[in-house]
Amino acid sequence: MTLLKIYSLYKQATEGDNEEAKPGFADIVARAKWDAWKKLEGTSNDEAMQQYIDLIEELRQG
Repeated sequence: MTLLKIYSLYKQATEGDNEEAKPGFADIVARAKWDAWKKLEGTSNDEAMQQYIDLIEELRQG
């Protein structure tokens, strides 16, 4: 779950809202990544970057 959060925050910060086509049901990994990124829809690039930084800092400390 942590890796999906890192991935989704990175994508939101660098590319903005997820506008890609939803992967097929059989591609479980791609679908999980897509879903995680889609949940951040509407989050600004700056907010996603700050959440990314906060998460990495939390992981470093913990």
